[in-house]
Amino acid sequence: MRTPLLLIALLALSSTQAMAAETEKNCAMGMAMGAEVPTDCSIKHTVDGKDLCFSSEKSKEMFMYSKDENMMKMQDFKKKMEGANEEKVKEKISSEQARAMLKNASADNIIDFSGKDLSYQDLRGLDLRYAKFVDTNLFGSDLRGSDFSGADMRQVYMNIARIEGANFSGANLSDAIIFQPIFGDNNFSNANLTNARVIGTLGKVNMSGANLSKGRLGLDVGNQPMGQMKFDSVSANFSNANFEGADLNIAAFTFANLTGANLRNTNLYRADLVQADLTGADLTGANLQDAEVEGATFTGVKGLDTVKGFNTVKGKCRDCK
Repeated sequence: MRTPLLLIALLALSSTQAMAAETEKNCAMGMAMGAEVPTDCSIKHTVDGKDLCFSSEKSKEMFMYSKDENMMKMQDFKKKMEGANEEKVKEKISSEQARAMLKNASADNIIDFSGKDLSYQDLRGLDLRYAKFVDTNLFGSDLRGSDFSGADMRQVYMNIARIEGANFSGANLSDAIIFQPIFGDNNFSNANLTNARVIGTLGKVNMSGANLSKGRLGLDVGNQPMGQMKFDSVSANFSNANFEGADLNIAAFTFANLTGANLRNTNLYRADLVQADLTGADLTGANLQDAEVEGATFTGVKGLDTVKGFNTVKGKCRDCK
C-alpha cells in the first residue's frame, strides 16, 4: 500500500509539537494547499524577506516551484483561518466530554459541536447521527467506525483524521476540508461534498449518488511534483455521482464505477481512468487532455463531441469513437 508523502512527514512530528503548533508554524506549502500542517520549523526558507517554515525539504521544493502563486494562496489561507485576528479561539472539547454529551443525543436533541475544537480526540465507534459539526476542528481525531450518516458537517476540518469504517452517507460535508485522512471502507453515498477539498488515497470508497459539484479534488497544475498528494481511488463506486464543475486534474479513478456520473465541465487533465466504467456518464464540456483511458468503457457517454483534448488521451478506450 502506498503511503502519502505528506502523511509520512506528519507522522514524523511529535504530538506535542502538533498540538502546540500555531498558524505561523504550519508548513507554508500545506497552507498554500488549504491545510494546516504543523512543523517544528527546523526547515526554513526566506521568501520576499519572510521566514517560511516547511515540513520537509520536498515541501520547500514544491513551494518554490510556483513561489508567487503559492505565496498568495498561503496568505489567503492564513486570513481565512485567523479571521484577521477577529474570530474567537475554538473551545476545546475532550473525548470524555464529547462522549458524555452524546449519551443524551436523539433526533429531538441534536448535540451541537459547531465551532468547537475536537482535534486529536478519540471518537471511535460512536453514533454521531444526532450531532452537528459545522466548522468543527476534527484535525487528527480518531473517528474509526463512527456513524455520521445524515449529520450536518458543513466546513468541517478533518485533516489527517482516522476515518476507516466511518459512515458519512447522506451527511452534509459542503465546503469541508478533508486533507490526507486515512480512508478505509468508507461510505459517502448521497453525501453533499459541494466545494469540498478532498485529497487522499480513498481506495474502494462508496460515493455513489454523492454531490461533489465544484469539488476541489485535483492538484494545482503548477505543483505537479507533489506526486502522491492527490485524489486517488481504486475500484471505488461513483455511480450517479455529481462532479459537475469539479477540478479532478491528475485524480486517479482506476477501475472505478462512474456509470451515470455527471462529469460536465470537469477538469480531468491527466486523470487516470484506466479500466474505469463510464457507461452513460455525461462528459459535456469536460477537459480530458492527456488523460489515461486504457480499457475504459465509454458506452453511451453523453457530450463526447464536446470534450476538450480528447485527441490527446492515452490508451485505447471501449466505445469511445
